[in-house]
Amino acid sequence: MAEDLVLRQGESGDEERMAAILAGAPEAAQWKNEFSTLVAEAGGEVVGFAVYRIVAGEGELLNLAVEAGWRRRGVATALLDRLMAEAGLWHLEVRESNEKAIAFYQRCGFEWVGERRGYYRDGETALLYSCFSRTE
Repeated sequence: MAEDLVLRQGESGDEERMAAILAGAPEAAQWKNEFSTLVAEAGGEVVGFAVYRIVAGEGELLNLAVEAGWRRRGVATALLDRLMAEAGLWHLEVRESNEKAIAFYQRCGFEWVGERRGYYRDGETALLYSCFSRTE
């Protein structure tokens, strides 16, 4: 994990910083902050976040985004590892063109389980991935 990284539940005061991270990550889902959020802080500043929900013991990762300067430093892995401990099974959707995210999720143990053609507003297909928690 990136040194000096603190993971905590998101708060309403994090929304502006999260919006700035999303602005620099157009490939990430553009969810509004109406779900649970886990943020990663470094030096008191939010550098990444995960938006998720857990229902009946299953989790759905709705968004995962990391500040450009903090990518490839373990932030996304730290966020995902923390979430994986919260539910036994996780699901997510990812744009079929987002090759970096697909490779990341596959390295983390997610497996392709299906697709939703025309899922996104621009008509792009969503690939569906699932993963049993690595902690079970």
